[in-house]
Amino acid sequence: MSTTRWFRILGLGSLLLACHGLWGDEATAPFSALEKIQMGPAHTETQEVSLSVGSSAIRFSGAWSPLLQNGKPVGYYLKGQGTLSYSSSFAPEHPVFTRNLKEWTPLKAVKNGETLAVTIPFKEARIFLGGSVLPPWEGPGSAPLEDSFRQFEQRWNMVEHHVPLHLLAMQAANAPWKTVANMDLEDGGRRWIFQHDGVDQMEESLSCLRSYPNPRANLKGIFFKQLLSRQYLGWDPRKGQIAPTHFLLTALDVDLRAKDKRNADMVVQETILPLEDGLQVFTFNLWSALETEEDTRVLRIKEIRDAEGNLIEYHHTRDEVALRLPAAARRGVPFTLRVEYGGDFLIQPDNDNYWELPVGSGWYPAPNNMASEWYSFHGTVRTPGDWISFLPGDTVRREKDGAWNLLETRTKLPICFATILAGKYYLDEESHDGLTVRVATYGFKPGAANTVFKAQAFNVIRYYERFLGPFPFKEFTIVEKNDWGYGQAPPGMMYITRDAFEQIQSARQLQALADQVEALKRTGRWIGARPSMKTMDVRHVFAHEIAHQYWGITVKMPNLLEQWVTESFADYCAGLFEKDYKGKSLWDRNLASWGDGAESARFKAPIPLANDISYTDTYDTFYTRRNLLYNKGPLLLAALHQEQGDQVFLTWLKSIQTNFKGKFVTTKQLFNLLGYITKKDFKDFYDEYFWDMGLPKLKR
Repeated sequence: MSTTRWFRILGLGSLLLACHGLWGDEATAPFSALEKIQMGPAHTETQEVSLSVGSSAIRFSGAWSPLLQNGKPVGYYLKGQGTLSYSSSFAPEHPVFTRNLKEWTPLKAVKNGETLAVTIPFKEARIFLGGSVLPPWEGPGSAPLEDSFRQFEQRWNMVEHHVPLHLLAMQAANAPWKTVANMDLEDGGRRWIFQHDGVDQMEESLSCLRSYPNPRANLKGIFFKQLLSRQYLGWDPRKGQIAPTHFLLTALDVDLRAKDKRNADMVVQETILPLEDGLQVFTFNLWSALETEEDTRVLRIKEIRDAEGNLIEYHHTRDEVALRLPAAARRGVPFTLRVEYGGDFLIQPDNDNYWELPVGSGWYPAPNNMASEWYSFHGTVRTPGDWISFLPGDTVRREKDGAWNLLETRTKLPICFATILAGKYYLDEESHDGLTVRVATYGFKPGAANTVFKAQAFNVIRYYERFLGPFPFKEFTIVEKNDWGYGQAPPGMMYITRDAFEQIQSARQLQALADQVEALKRTGRWIGARPSMKTMDVRHVFAHEIAHQYWGITVKMPNLLEQWVTESFADYCAGLFEKDYKGKSLWDRNLASWGDGAESARFKAPIPLANDISYTDTYDTFYTRRNLLYNKGPLLLAALHQEQGDQVFLTWLKSIQTNFKGKFVTTKQLFNLLGYITKKDFKDFYDEYFWDMGLPKLKR
C-alpha cells in the first residue's frame, strides 16, 4: 500500500493533517461515566510519596488533590517536584526506545540488567487510575488547586486523540477487576504521557508531546503524541500471539449521500459480535474535526440507535466515540449499531474534482484493534451532478437515481480497509474469463494508456493465480488520483497517481503499445504479454498493489507488528513478476536494491517495529520504515526462496493463501507452516532475522 501518502501525512505538504476532534465534544444525555472531574481537598506532602503501575513508578513531594468522578476517587492532581521512572523489559524495542529518546527528548535510557530505564522529572501531573487502589496519602491541608488544575485540563484538551476518560469508562463498565492508568506529566515546556491499558489494547506506552512545526493559525497550540516506547500486557508477539480481541466488526453497511462536493449525510450500520461477556462500553475511532489548509471541517453524530430503534448513549470527541449499551452484551450474541451523522467532511485534495474517505481513517466507527475488523461490506453512495463514486466490492448497480449518480457494491468475502472516492471520472473496462478490469481516468476521457494498464492488470492477476490461487474479486478498478508517485490497494481497487499515465511519452509509442495489446487480444495470449512501459516503476507498482489483494486483503495482518505480511510479501511477489517478464538482470537489480536498503536499516530496528521508530528528520523516518518493510522483508523471503527452491517456496505461498484465506495471520504461524511443509525448524531464522538485526546472505 502507499508509503508516499503515509509520508505526507507526517507533515511533508499534507493536504489533510491529522489534527482531528479537538473542538467537537458531544453526547447524548447523560453519559454519567464521563461526567466532569471534581477535586477533593488539597494536601501537601513534605516527604516523598510513591505510586507504581506496571512499568512505571511515581515519586513526588508537594501539593496534591484527589480527583473524583461521581464522588469516587479516580486519581490525583499533583503540583510540586516529582519523577516518573519507566522501564522497558521488551528487548526487541531497546534500540527503538534509545533512538526515540535521543531524537525527541534530552533524556537517555540507562541499561539495568535486562531492562532499559529512563527517569522523567515533572512539576505537574494528572493521574487517572482504575482497578487499583489509590495509595493512602495523608499530608496536611494546602491552598486550593482548582484553578491550577482547570488550566492544566485546558492545555491537555488540545492534545489530539487523547481521551483518558474513555479508557477509564471502559474499565469501570467492562472489567472493573483489571487495571488501567493514565499519567499526564509536565515539566515546563516538556510534556509526557504514560498509559497502562489492561482492558482494551492490552499494552502500555510512554510518549512525549510534539507541536506541529511551523503551524498554521488553526494548528497553533495543538499537540500530538510521539511514541517513545511500547510494551505488551499478557501477550508476547514473538510467540505469535496477538492482543486479546474483545469483539469483532463483522458487517459494515454504508449509505452516503453527498449534498455537494463538501457536505454529506451518512448512515452506517455495523454488526458487532462480542467475544466476551459483560462488555457495555465500546470505543471507536470516528472523525470529529479535520484540519485542512483552509479551514476546520466537522463530522457531527446525529444519533446512535440499536436494531430495535432505541437511542444509545455516546460521547464523541477528539476523533473517538465512546458508547454505552443499555445492558451488558453477551458473548457470541451479535448486536447492531445504526450511526447517523453528517457534516462537511468531504475534502478535495488541492481543490481537485474528487474527494476521498481514505483507507484506515475514521470516516466510519472503526475499532481500535485492527484484529477486530473483518467485515462483509455493503455500500451505497449517491453523488450529484456528473461526479461518480468508487467503492470496494462487486457492482450491484451503477445507475441514475433521479438527480443522483448511484453506485451500490457488495463483497462476498470479509474485507478490511474500506474506502470511498468520488469525482469527475471517465470509465473504461474490459472483461475476460469472469474478471472485469476497469480504469477510471481523472478529468480526461480514456486513451491508449488505458489499454496498456488494463492489459498489465490482466497479466499480473493471471500470473499470481498460478501460485497464489484464484483472484479474490470479480472486478478490479484502477482509479487515477491527481497526485504524484504512489499507489494504494483498497479491496478490489487500486489508486494510482497521474504520473503513471504520463510515463508513456509519445503518441507514436502509445499507438504502438495499443496495437501490441490488440494483437495479443486477438490471439488470446494474455499471459506472457509484455507491453513495455517506462515506469515509476509502474510495472512494479501495479504488481505490488495487485498483490495486496492477496497479501493484506485476503490474508490480513492483525496489527502493525505484522505489516511485513502485507508489504514485504506483496513486494516480493512483484519482484517475481518482474523476473519472469524482464529476466534475470532486473531480478539481480532487485536483489541488490533489497540488500542495500536492508543494510542501511540493519541496526535501527527489527522488522516488526518499523512503525515505532521515529526521527526528527521525517525523511529518515520514512526511509527507515521503507527499508525494513520493502527491502529487508523481501530480502528475507529471497533467502528462504534460494534455500528451499521454487517448488517448496511457491507451495508455501499458496498454502498461506489457502490456509489463512479470510483470516488474520502472524509471522510465527507462517514459519510454523513452512516448517510443516519442509520438516525443518525455522526458529533461528525467525529470531535472528525477523525479531533481531541479522541479515541473511544471498547466493549471487
